[in-house]
Parts: sequence; structure tokens; C-alpha cells
Amino acid sequence: MLKIRSYLFVLFAFIIFSCSKDDDGNDTENSRVDKRANQQTLGTSARDFLTADNFISIQLEIAYVQGFKPTQESIDGLVTFLKERCNKPANITIKETVVAPTDDDESLDIDEIVQIESDNRTVYNTGDELAVWVFFADNNSEKDEGNSVILGTAYRNTSCIIFEKTIREQVNNNPLLDNLSQIEGTSLHHEFGHLFGLVDLGTPMLVDHQDTTADDNGTSTPNRHCDIEGCLMYYQTVSDVFSMGSGEIAEFDELCLADLRANGGK
Repeated sequence: MLKIRSYLFVLFAFIIFSCSKDDDGNDTENSRVDKRANQQTLGTSARDFLTADNFISIQLEIAYVQGFKPTQESIDGLVTFLKERCNKPANITIKETVVAPTDDDESLDIDEIVQIESDNRTVYNTGDELAVWVFFADNNSEKDEGNSVILGTAYRNTSCIIFEKTIREQVNNNPLLDNLSQIEGTSLHHEFGHLFGLVDLGTPMLVDHQDTTADDNGTSTPNRHCDIEGCLMYYQTVSDVFSMGSGEIAEFDELCLADLRANGGK
């Protein structure tokens, strides 16, 4: 899960990123389409993403509310990112789905997020094609608290949400930010890192590099992030995006890359 904390000092906003424990949704709906393979816990499809053992292609269902479609640069960048890390010789394809607006008066909790997917998802694993649902929401997360806001979260083995409204609010409210695609891309790539099983979430660590930074309540528990500063999976990676406004999307550090390759990735 991706979240940022913003602190206002005089005229400048310094926004620090973190990503808390990701949610696990449940859906028991029965239909003619077998959806069970796409309703597993986060990290269980790590090897399915990384290898060609069971799936040789990926179909991305990019779902969004009208007016909250991600930039084409972010979509193209995600496809490139997947090709660089996943062994999918039969390519990666995109299907776009427009979703009805959510309730403006209420933020989204995990049950509502799962229900939106259940009501709108059309692409599920078929044969040797792995299906992935990515929803760009027109609302905020119910876990937002004051200046601490969630940008995205992966919550099932092939499902994640990007809080597009929140991202756009941050861009519009911060004069230092001018690159929507970079912030969308950082959020997307980070959440797909969790879908790939990082850190120690279905893709085992070769060397211990899991962050144990204390939570806000003072407890120190594994939070599925890398402890190498600057890594895509480091919990404060996006801080540079929000403080400097432009630049390159972070990459996996060598320890995360080694884990992915050992689990069958590129």
C-alpha cells in the first residue's frame, strides 16, 4: 500500500511516502466464470507474474471512472515495466473498462473496493493468460488521516487500486509538482512490486532486506518493504517525487532484483 504524509512549512510542502500493510479482500460470488484463481491472497501469484511456467501472456484490465483515466504515458510505462521483469513471450495486452462513479460523500474501504471489482471486472485467468485488475478510483481511501493519504494498494493476488483522485489532489495542491505521469507510474510500479511478491510476500528473500521501521503506534513489524533507501520498494521512495516534482521513476535495488530473478523473473 502506498501512502504519503504532507507537512506544510511556510510555503513548501514536503510529502513523505510510506506503504502500510496491504489488504486482503474476499469474494464468494459464484458464476459461470471461475474467478477463484484471481481471488487469492496477495503474493500467491508472484511466480505466475514472473515466469512463463503457467502463463505466457498478461492481460491488464485498466478500469477507471470517467474523468480519472490515467495518462497514456503511465499505461505505456507499466507495460514496459512488466516486459522488463516478467517472462511473457506472448506479450502483454490492455483492456479498458469504464466504471460508474463512486459515492462522493464517502471514501472507499476494502469491502467497497472488492465490490467494485466484483461488479465490474471482466477479465480473469484463461488458459495460459494471466489477468490483472487495476482500478483508478475517483475517491480517496478510508484510511486517509489528516495529511496522511493513501495513493494505492495491492489487495489480492491479481488486483490493485490506485487512488487517482488523491494523486491529482496532491499534484494540484503542490506548486512543486508538475509530473502526474511520474507519480502515477511510481504508485503503479510499487504496487506491482507487491503483486510480484516483494518484499518476502511470495518471493523469498535471498538476503534479509525487509524494512522493520516502527509503525505510527510504535510497533516494529515486517511491512513488506525494502530497507534500501532509493529502492522502488523502499517505504519513502516517492518522497523525492513530491519534494522535487520531476525526475525518473525509481527502480528495484539489486537485492529486490536478485529476489525476483531467483523466483523466475528477469
